[in-house]
Amino acid sequence: RVFVLLDLVVLTTPSCLLLSYPSYMMMMSSLSSRGVSHTGGRGVSRGARSHRGLNQTICMSTVTRNANIGKLAAGYLFPEIARRRNEHLEANPDAKIISLGIGDTTEPIPQPIVDGMVESAKGLGTLDGYGKYGGYGAEQGQGPLRDAIAERFYSHVDTSAADIFVSDGSKCDIGRIQMMFGSGHSVSVQDPSYPAYVDTSVIIGNTGLFNDDTSQFDDIQYMACTAGNGFFPDIDSAKKSDIVFFCSPNNPTGAAATR
Repeated sequence: RVFVLLDLVVLTTPSCLLLSYPSYMMMMSSLSSRGVSHTGGRGVSRGARSHRGLNQTICMSTVTRNANIGKLAAGYLFPEIARRRNEHLEANPDAKIISLGIGDTTEPIPQPIVDGMVESAKGLGTLDGYGKYGGYGAEQGQGPLRDAIAERFYSHVDTSAADIFVSDGSKCDIGRIQMMFGSGHSVSVQDPSYPAYVDTSVIIGNTGLFNDDTSQFDDIQYMACTAGNGFFPDIDSAKKSDIVFFCSPNNPTGAAATR
């Protein structure tokens, strides 16, 4: 079970509060600031007003974490790119660098989109508006939005609004795809590519360990995208892969498939 305890999220069993040591210390500090006593490391209490959940014994969990998380010790790619970029700029202040790390949008949001966002936000502040826009959106995305997407982008093909899914972001979708297929599959990715393709493959258990010699993970097919091949991968190298992450236009090279 999961419940919120004084602004902290903890996992519980019928007999234990399962907390990491930092979470335990944060909880003790939080409880102390609220006048709750610490009972020798075996639990917490509030005297006569004690909450049953707070009287449970705090113990070590026997549930092991996903061992694949440990494979990510190499770190996330974008912070490493930033570190190397900053290190180079310190040594070469006048260098002009095109960074392929985390960027930002370069143009303002078109006014019609801004107006629509403002109208929707204001609508949530009235009963009529709340009834129109709702709090939580439809699981596939708002109907009028999906209708507009289907008409604007897919009117020339056999695609309707029912085929459109408006998600909350690429990382969430990549994670859902990984969970749908599960572990034990061979994977191919473009190289370079958005690092979440590789990292989620690692977490789900579809790769080997990180190889310091190659700076890549073992047991995953990296499809090279270089100037020599026009930054477009050799798809034939992925023929034996169960799952192929193919992004067009590719991030970060920008290369796009012609068909």
